[in-house]
Amino acid sequence: MTGVDRLTLRDSEIEEIDLLLTEVTARHGAVDDAAFLREAEVIAHRLPLRLRTFLASCRSRERPLFVVEGWPVRDDALGPTPPDWQEAWRGASGRSDATYRHQLLLVLAASLIGDAFALSTVQDGHLVNHIVPVRGTEEHVSATSSTRELAWHTEEAGFRLRPDHLAFVCLRNPDKVPTTVGLVDDLVLDPAVEEMLRRPLFGMPRLGTEGRIEYAPVLYGPADRPYLSADSVYMSPAPGADTAAEALAVLGAALDAVLRPFTARPGDLYFLDNHRAVHGRPAFRPRYDGTDRWLLRVKAGRDLRGSAACRAGAGARVVDVDRLA
Repeated sequence: MTGVDRLTLRDSEIEEIDLLLTEVTARHGAVDDAAFLREAEVIAHRLPLRLRTFLASCRSRERPLFVVEGWPVRDDALGPTPPDWQEAWRGASGRSDATYRHQLLLVLAASLIGDAFALSTVQDGHLVNHIVPVRGTEEHVSATSSTRELAWHTEEAGFRLRPDHLAFVCLRNPDKVPTTVGLVDDLVLDPAVEEMLRRPLFGMPRLGTEGRIEYAPVLYGPADRPYLSADSVYMSPAPGADTAAEALAVLGAALDAVLRPFTARPGDLYFLDNHRAVHGRPAFRPRYDGTDRWLLRVKAGRDLRGSAACRAGAGARVVDVDRLA
């Protein structure tokens, strides 16, 4: 995929990161620990200067997709790809987890572009999510699917507390399964369509509820550089809003036309601006032999104050979906 901001780590920077992670591992037993999260942003500022500068620049320029490559991931040290996220957490946790150092680096890097947080309804509220194909969910509309395409979407589209950024690290991708990315900057829309998409006429099921729909604009923000929140599967126009339905169909065709594949390699850390790009994944054939595609994911928000009423306290990072008003 062209136009992606990239930084390749130098050997000296990898050594510097490795030493930092060794120190952090000795002091903290898990990325979910409150003590680690209180320190994460401060610790992150001890990452190599060139890495910090790159992430800060991409954040401030609102780059839709940016990549840090070259972080070493030893395939033989990972063990088998877990069959599901529950097994990933049952098999090992904290310092005994073969992915722990990668989790730490991902959370530290994410801390330079926002505050890492979790939803109570996603993987039991774990801050880091394991993204692997799961037997029995091949045709689901979820990150665990495989033989069904994961269609383009904004993460938690329509949810007022949706993440500003998604951060990933690729641990394993033997079949080179790409992430599909559609950039709002690439869209060409008629002004009348764009004006319609800025009206609060587009509904999404409310997170944690059955049958409750909330309506919001699809496009918002500056006229010359809009933001986007859309979902190709779950989003629908308001009843009777025929012009909104037409505009949504036009947007869908426009996004389909600009989708591009980004193929992560083991050791790639990559970051998506959740307001500037939609993402998905094509169908692929799972292996279920311990060698499947395996990503770690963290959600990050630029300001967690909006979710204060849904968290246990100022320092808590799990948004309790049951407490949403």
